[in-house]
Amino acid sequence: MLPLPARAQDVDVPYVAPRPANTLVMLPDGSTVHVELATTPAEMEYGLMGRTSLPEGRGMLFVHQDVGTHPYWMYHCKIGLDIVWMDADHRIVEMSPDTPPCKGKSSTCPNYGGHESSKYVIELPVGSIKKHKLAVGETVAFGL
Repeated sequence: MLPLPARAQDVDVPYVAPRPANTLVMLPDGSTVHVELATTPAEMEYGLMGRTSLPEGRGMLFVHQDVGTHPYWMYHCKIGLDIVWMDADHRIVEMSPDTPPCKGKSSTCPNYGGHESSKYVIELPVGSIKKHKLAVGETVAFGL
């Protein structure tokens, strides 16, 4: 989920309905993940907010228009996530395993990642980085 500027009051993020998980991503170990795409600013801002679970083999792929540093936060998330940042060639450049949900106000939610230039970010169920032995420098396969 993309961070919003911290404000004195909580941020009201407009609801975006879940999209079909009809894009297939192949992890470096050959496992596949069905992901929802988040391509618009509203979809990226809302991300996986409000979800109470994310089944194994599912995730969300964020497609940024430009390569840059893209920190994420867990505002209004109810579940933890593994977050993986990839460059324009789909190479993993940064990871945040076991990223906890933020239960406080928007101003108290920390940012995660965004230290390396990336174009794509995938959010996966907690434990996916470890289970699939993901590592910086490996390539994730998907067609867009």
